[in-house]
Amino acid sequence: MPTEQKRKSPSALFRYLSERWPGTFDAKEPKPLKIGIRGDIRALDSGLSDEDLNRALRAYTRRDKYLAQLRTGVTRVDLNGDAAGEVTEADAATAKAWLQARFGMADTTQLPQPEELAALAKPNPMLDSKAKLSPSKPQGFIVETKRRRLPSRRFGP
Repeated sequence: MPTEQKRKSPSALFRYLSERWPGTFDAKEPKPLKIGIRGDIRALDSGLSDEDLNRALRAYTRRDKYLAQLRTGVTRVDLNGDAAGEVTEADAATAKAWLQARFGMADTTQLPQPEELAALAKPNPMLDSKAKLSPSKPQGFIVETKRRRLPSRRFGP
């Protein structure tokens, strides 16, 4: 029975891409990627499976900082970090819609700057280790389990 290959995490996949093409994949200052960059990567690198490459690109392009950079007229980059087209109005509108849905922004006139994204993120009280349970505001849920009854042994040893 063949063993199943362990899936790589998106962060490990991103590190691989950023080491291979540092001018294109930058975690701190993401640049809009060229349309069709998946095919360029596939042509130059067969080390990643299609699934891993898709997951890496999906994780990178759905980051808040990346979406905030997608504004009309911003230059897209290829694998060498050179200009390869511009962001269209449709792409900018799609990125804006993603950010609005993610942060519930009412103001649709301007995208948030990358520095503002952290402030817009809604904290999750369920994941906050300092959150205290209080009787007035119950948080979470309670799981009740029932004890299983054993069959009666009336007719046998």
